[in-house]
Amino acid sequence: MPAEITMPLRYRIFNMLLLGVAWAILVYLVLPQFIILPLSFSNQSYLSFPPSGWSTEWYVRIAENPAWSQAAWNSLAIGIPTAFLSMVFGTLAALAVARGGLGRAGLTAAFIVAPMMLPHVILAIGLYPMMLWLGLLNSHAAAIVGHTVIGIPLVFITVNAALSRYNLALELAAMTLGANPWQTFWKVTFPMIRTGVVIGGILAFATSFDELMLALFLTGAGTRTLPRLIWEQMNDYLTPTIAAAATLIFAFTLLLLIIVSILQARSGRVESHG
Repeated sequence: MPAEITMPLRYRIFNMLLLGVAWAILVYLVLPQFIILPLSFSNQSYLSFPPSGWSTEWYVRIAENPAWSQAAWNSLAIGIPTAFLSMVFGTLAALAVARGGLGRAGLTAAFIVAPMMLPHVILAIGLYPMMLWLGLLNSHAAAIVGHTVIGIPLVFITVNAALSRYNLALELAAMTLGANPWQTFWKVTFPMIRTGVVIGGILAFATSFDELMLALFLTGAGTRTLPRLIWEQMNDYLTPTIAAAATLIFAFTLLLLIIVSILQARSGRVESHG
């Protein structure tokens, strides 16, 4: 009887400690982002925490300065094609590894996800002379190519995970019933991995939207993105405008992550009912 009473108590204590550690990690990760929010409403002309007063002046300045709207447009013009190309090539790579019967699929997968683990400055140094040789440097195309390199692994991971949850027999059954490979993909495979493709595309877009290092090497004054403009502003004008821009980017990225969470939850419910 004492053992039966002690064991649940141990589990409760362990769960409380685990929950406390999880909250401590969450606060550690999130607190710096939420410190930016009050800084963006400061009434002072320099960054100081806590602010002595409150003002929306810095958001008004962002709205009135065409450089910020142009940088936002550049980020979208680069991020949307990056997401599309990452979804296409990341899905093809996942299908090749999961369904292609490769002899060393694990090694191939490691090479595909390698750009995600390498420091982006190394990728930028490698891409810079290539884009210069192709005549694409300082263009949207150069940034799209660079951002797609780091976007493909994200789509590959999400699609590969989606493929691993479904039985290959479903595709074989479709082909046995007369479907060609293209029909099998669109009618059987793609509906099963669609959520993974979309989630990977959103993550690739968010990564592109927040990427700085590749933007420093591959974009110019006419194609600079929001992270690059913030970097330039930090070197010249260290005002709360930077905090306001960072807050807007953080809110937009948080919205994308919420969408990803909703899609994952919906996919989980569909699988549980299926």
